[in-house]
Formats: sequence, C-alpha cells, structure tokens
Amino acid sequence: MAPWGLLLLCGSYLLGLFSTGLMLGGGAIPFTGYGILGLGMIGGLIVPRYWRMGPTRQQWIVAGIVGMLGAAYCVWRIPKPGPDDVSRFLHNQDSSGPYEVVGKVQAVLQPTRDGNERFWLQVESVQDRSEDAKYVSRQPASGKLYVTASSKDDQELFPGKQIKVGNFLREPDTAKRPGEFDLKHYLAKQGCFAKLEAYYIEEIGSERQSKPRLWQIRQRIVKAQGRWLKAPKGDLLSAMTLGRKAVDVPHEVRDSFIEAGLAHTMAASGFHVSLVLALVLTAMRSQLPRVKFIAGTSALAGYIGLTGLQPSVLRAGIMGFGVLVGLVLQRQVKPLGCLFLAVNVLLVYNPQWIWDVGFQLSVFATLGLMVTVSPLVKRLDWLPVTIATAVAVPLAAYAWTIPLQLYHFGVMPSYSIVLNMVATPLVVVISMGGFVSAFGALVWPMLGSAIAWLLAIPIQILMGLVHVFNQLPGHQLELGKITAWQVLLSYGVYAAVSLWLAHRYKAN
Repeated sequence: MAPWGLLLLCGSYLLGLFSTGLMLGGGAIPFTGYGILGLGMIGGLIVPRYWRMGPTRQQWIVAGIVGMLGAAYCVWRIPKPGPDDVSRFLHNQDSSGPYEVVGKVQAVLQPTRDGNERFWLQVESVQDRSEDAKYVSRQPASGKLYVTASSKDDQELFPGKQIKVGNFLREPDTAKRPGEFDLKHYLAKQGCFAKLEAYYIEEIGSERQSKPRLWQIRQRIVKAQGRWLKAPKGDLLSAMTLGRKAVDVPHEVRDSFIEAGLAHTMAASGFHVSLVLALVLTAMRSQLPRVKFIAGTSALAGYIGLTGLQPSVLRAGIMGFGVLVGLVLQRQVKPLGCLFLAVNVLLVYNPQWIWDVGFQLSVFATLGLMVTVSPLVKRLDWLPVTIATAVAVPLAAYAWTIPLQLYHFGVMPSYSIVLNMVATPLVVVISMGGFVSAFGALVWPMLGSAIAWLLAIPIQILMGLVHVFNQLPGHQLELGKITAWQVLLSYGVYAAVSLWLAHRYKAN
C-alpha cells in the first residue's frame, strides 16, 4: 500500500475513535461513525480527480469503513460492570453492609491531598458483615475497587499483595458544579464502579508475600535518590527520572510545575525515553548494531516496566524500538509513519487510551515537533541555529497542545514557552543525572545517592525558576473550555497550515 493510503487508514481509525467524544448518537455505531463513512465515500468520488498521486478511490472508501468500525469498536470497549462486579453490592436490597472484601492490590496510587493512602484492589470475593448476616458465606466477586485508607495504617502495600479490607461500599461522587472533578466518571473510565474507605486492612496468609521485582527496583532507586537530597528535591528527581505516577510527589510541587507549564518534565514520556536510548547508544557506540539493538531494547523494556506501563511511555517505547530496528537493518525510519504506527497499535490494543490526557498531549506534542520545528527553524534563519532550535522546539510543542489544554483544563500558562527555553538545559542535566543515579543505585545504593546529591543545585535552580514565573502577573490565562468539535476543527486547521508550510519548505 502507498504511504498516503496507509496514512489515510491510520488517520481514519483515529478519527473514528475520537468521534465517540462528540456526543452524537448512540447504539453500537455512533452517528459520527456513519459520518466518517460518508466522508470516505465523498473523498473517493472527488479527491482522486484533483490529487492523482494521493490515495486511490478504493482507499478512501476503505478508510471510511475503517473509521466507522473504529467508532463502533471504541464504544464496544467502554468499560462496563460485569455480572458479578463488586458494584452490584451497592444495590443489595437485603443488606447495605458493611462488607469485607478480599482481593489483590493491583496498583498503589499517589496519596490524596489529605495524606491518605489509595490503591486499586482486584476483587476476588465479598462477605456481608452486617449484624443480621452473621452466617452469610463469602460470595465470589470480580472487578476493580477504589480503596482509600488512613496513612496511619502500618500495612506496606505493593502490587500483587493479597489483603482484605472492610467497611461500607460507596458509590463514587459525581461533579456538583461544571468544571469540578468528577470522581465517578474518572473511575468508570478505569473500569471501576465502587469505592471503599477502608476501616481496616489485613494481610491474608501467614507466609510473607513476595514483592514484584520491578516494584523493588523502583523503590530502591527512589530511596537512594532521596537519601541525601532533602524533600522535595529527592521526590522531584525521582519523578523526573521515572515519572510522577511512579513516585509520590508532594502536591504543592506538582501543582506549581503544572501552573508553570512544566508538567511534562515530571511525566515519563518520549523525552525521557529518548534520553534513555541516547545514553545506551552512546555507551555502546563502538559495538556492533546487533549488540546496540539488544542493549537498547532491554533498556526500553526495563524503563517502560519501571514507569508502570503508561500509554505515553509505551508510545515512545514503540517508536524507540522502531529506531533500533532501523539501526540493525541500516534503513532510515520515517518519524511520522513510526508515530502513526505506534499510536494505532496502542489504540487497537486499548481504544479507550485515546481519552488519556497524558497520551493525547504526548502524541500531539511529538507530532508538532516532527512537522513544525524544521519550517520554524528555517523561518528563524536570522538567528544562530542553536538559538533558533531552542525557540522552535518549545513553540512547536506548545502550539500543538493548545486545543487539548483548553479542552481539558480551560487555562493556559502564559510564560510556558519562555520558561521551557530557559529551563530545558536544566531539565536535560537533571534527567540524565537521574538516569545515571538510578543505574548507580542498582549497582550500589550509596553510589546512586552520591550522584543524586550532585544534582541538588540544578534542582534548586529549577524550582526557583518555577516559583518566580508563577509569581509573575497573569501567569495563567483563563480562556474557558472548548468542545470536542472545536478541537477537531483546530487540528484540521493545524494540518492544513502544516501541509502548506511543508510545501513552501520543499519549494525553497
């Protein structure tokens, strides 16, 4: 299949998934799915007449069908409670609890703002513990339960640990005002339909349960990096190494970086994956391509596992693997095609990831870098190449994420571009130092702590910059949220402008 045809099919599938958020129609196939099918047929009748080197009529029609099926597939994969889901006990007419729930810890989440622990529990069984149900046997159950517990509990939680928790099951809270966080909607997207504030947590089994190897490695790195760095510097370093979802970053630090437009520095993404790959390939520069491939693939797999299998990291990992394959085959990899392939592979596996905010921002920031940086650098040819690139990179990433930031948050950090230009050298130094420190911690924890201690001054400078920029007047623009239709229209304009710039770039 010609490159344009493959690009059209991938784009149509993504459009089909995204169209499910336009709130049109219901049933197995949303009305927007039929709309994409219609656009494919119209495109097949009209476009080939004027664009003879582009996709054929058959490819346009097939793309329309793919888009329609993508919309139907996304709707089909929306999480729904199973017949024995734990949430069915919420509507138990015979008893309202309390209940004792047995299951395995699936993931430990960051503490809440009031300091309480929270985690996902993969439910195995439920027992009614109300006074009038003393002799009710334990009933098998399934599903995911959102559990919060007091931080005073001395239980050490880790993925795979089998426990039992007890208290009343509750229905998640819904948003009471527009723009307020909707816990029920958020949990439903994760396949969870009930919550429990644990009155007690008890470990099951007398034998000590083994901890997952990757979890132990992650804890070893975090502990080593925080040993000689005073909080919150150690937490920030670990977040800039492994991503904030793998580390408990203080809420005030996280909020300040989000306000300043530097949230991406604490989110494991393509930037971090590229640094990992660059460090490995630099260390292996004298080795054969096959050895580089094995070392690079191992490093990518290990880093993805340590970050917790986040969609944005998986996307970057697939693209990095494509680069390694090209290195072994001695063939140049087309970045845009590699990006579309990685995104489509992940969204075939889980189409609901298209609504993951981090995944969306990562994809469009990467796309902006690919299609906009070169034309911008050429337009800034009156500047030295280094300065022009330093301006073009944050500007391209910022511009391509504006519609998504307005769609999800309704606010924009005013000085993000300037701050990113100033802070990028610090971020690179801290992140690379964090990776070296992490590797040192695996060899000898004290070595990792010593390397992390050397980064105290760069971390302090970065935190100072964030504080200064957040104190500037008008550091955030509250523009209000936009609709999914406006997001779609905005990126249509972006695509048209990018094609025009690419044409001008080639012409010159």
